[in-house]
Amino acid sequence: MANNWKALEAINDRMVLGAYDELVRHSPMKSGVADPARPAAEIRGVLHTPAAAGTISLGNGMMTTLSASEGALVIERAAYPDRVFRGGDRIRGLDLPGQPWWEVKTVNDRFSGILVLVLNQA
Repeated sequence: MANNWKALEAINDRMVLGAYDELVRHSPMKSGVADPARPAAEIRGVLHTPAAAGTISLGNGMMTTLSASEGALVIERAAYPDRVFRGGDRIRGLDLPGQPWWEVKTVNDRFSGILVLVLNQA
């Protein structure tokens, strides 16, 4: 039987995201104002802010380094197949009081089961 690493990775992504995700608001923007073609929505994802050393773990041994004003949002790709994320969009965590607004700096779609949005604190 051949190993299907993508299926195993998808199971792992669902387990990790299901255990640690939180509600966030995705506010699509275009030229600095709300994008009428892409309505805002509440979605679920793992909102990372860096540890004191600036390092976060994305699971499966994947690590990244962020500056103190950066964060990351990890989203299960299959949960939002029609949602478009772009640089300049806004993200805000909703589960905790006092959550800052974040601006999407880049969207990394190179992983098979997840999207990683690198965020700047707005």
